[in-house]
Amino acid sequence: MDQAYKLRNLINSKKQIENNFRVIAVSSGKGGVGKTNFAVNLAIALKKRGLRVSILDADFGMANVDILFGIKTRYTIYDILYNDKTIDDVYEMTEEGVKIIPGGSGISELFDLDDEKRKKIIDEFSKINDIDILIIDTGAGLSKTTLTLLNFADDIIVITNSEPCSLTDAYSLIKVICRENIKSNIGVVVNRAKNIIEGRETFNKLSNAIKIFLDKEIKYLGYICEDHRVINAVREQKPFISMYPRCEAGLCINKITSEILGTCDNNKNATVKEYFSKILKFMGR
Repeated sequence: MDQAYKLRNLINSKKQIENNFRVIAVSSGKGGVGKTNFAVNLAIALKKRGLRVSILDADFGMANVDILFGIKTRYTIYDILYNDKTIDDVYEMTEEGVKIIPGGSGISELFDLDDEKRKKIIDEFSKINDIDILIIDTGAGLSKTTLTLLNFADDIIVITNSEPCSLTDAYSLIKVICRENIKSNIGVVVNRAKNIIEGRETFNKLSNAIKIFLDKEIKYLGYICEDHRVINAVREQKPFISMYPRCEAGLCINKITSEILGTCDNNKNATVKEYFSKILKFMGR
């Protein structure tokens, strides 16, 4: 990749975002399909494009964003609510320059807050004003928390693979998204594909079913190939795009990143504060 190409990528990325805050929710119909690993490596790829990126680890059942970055978080959103911590106490900065916001059990607590705690959490999130993109690693499946986070995201990325069970679960997730009238853009990434052909064929199976039964169009963002270096990186608690920048899976992530940045519609939220204000208002109904 020459310097001119890198510069064009950087300029184009910044043009796509301009001054708009963007929320990208990464989800899956079931666990074990590589959702969190994708979210982590996408965050780094976006950061390399010159964007300011944070990840909210909202998978309170299996929170492991910090593990994949090789760091240990001290506090979570729960500690803001009940242990008098601030957002500055909670977030952690990675070597790559990505901010992690650990949700922990505090994410589910957002459904049952009194006015004082609701104001407190909004005030803390209003301090975050240096983000271009917030990536939300949601819990797998169809919990009320996950659906609420998806509802106010600009983009939903559904991670699946070629296994029939995974495709069925991805279809079920998208079906509920449609049923709940969630207006976010829906994109699909096929993980652990043998090659470009399997990636496209897997997507086509899902897309055709969704067109026929749900009358919905979804976007193919790309595939991530089967790559043994991904497993090696997980064992070392390093993002594979950092440990093996030129590995096949890393190149796939970069292509997907370009696809995401090339589809930037009018965003729903101007700031982090606005996003969480909407969520808390919705949860408090």
